[in-house]
Amino acid sequence: MGIDVAILGYGAIGRSVHLLLAQHPQRVRVLGVLDRAALAKEGPKPPRRSAGPPEARVPVLDLPTAIKRADLVIECASPSAVRAHGPEIIAADTDLLVASLGALVDARLGAQLHAGPGRCHLSTGAIGGLDLIRAAAGTLEAIELETVKLPAALLHPGLSGAQREDIERAQATGSPVLVFSGSVSDAVAGFPSNINVAAALGLAAGDLSVVRVSITADPTATLTSHTITVRGETGNHRFKLRNFPDPANPASSALTARAIASGVLRLAGVGPHFI
Repeated sequence: MGIDVAILGYGAIGRSVHLLLAQHPQRVRVLGVLDRAALAKEGPKPPRRSAGPPEARVPVLDLPTAIKRADLVIECASPSAVRAHGPEIIAADTDLLVASLGALVDARLGAQLHAGPGRCHLSTGAIGGLDLIRAAAGTLEAIELETVKLPAALLHPGLSGAQREDIERAQATGSPVLVFSGSVSDAVAGFPSNINVAAALGLAAGDLSVVRVSITADPTATLTSHTITVRGETGNHRFKLRNFPDPANPASSALTARAIASGVLRLAGVGPHFI
């Protein structure tokens, strides 16, 4: 059993996923990538190949070609890419693996992506424990997520003035500063590229409202940490994960690309399979 895939987004995560999948050529064939230029609606373009080292270069595809040829499109781009292209991919009966889970806090978009005929798969990303939370869905009282990252990993152009000031204060003082506390939806709105883990917890629980999120900028942090506390009828659980940042993209965990590739390999029939 093998599958043909296209990678939507070819930044640090997309390139890492490609290199990981290239180790399994009998199971996964990477047909090409869709980057910003390929997705721009400017009419036909001549074929070209992606940038990067020779072993990572693949053809650049436009979206209609990717949808027609691929069994699965692997999203490694952004929530906006999921919103812009996810429904079209699913409607064409092509499967989609979503890494930017923050996009799915939009219930209408989530319904579109799960309406078929293509299947929408969700990447586990940088955390574990989602199997336990999914099993306990409907019985959970509260989930608390405490995320700690380096200040630089939290900075982005869309930050509110107050959040930017808090992050810069952490950098200036050398001390941890709480920069966010609130709901999953607000966390995703404020930090769209940093807090997919919050969306993953809410989606696994089947209820975004049971999840509360805190984000701390800590200039002394050597690792990105996520502490997850779960309370419900099945028991009380606590997970603490300390992940190395991705060297090429400090806003993301080094585990993220591996989780995406692992999910693709599972879809391609590479075991073991835990269900």
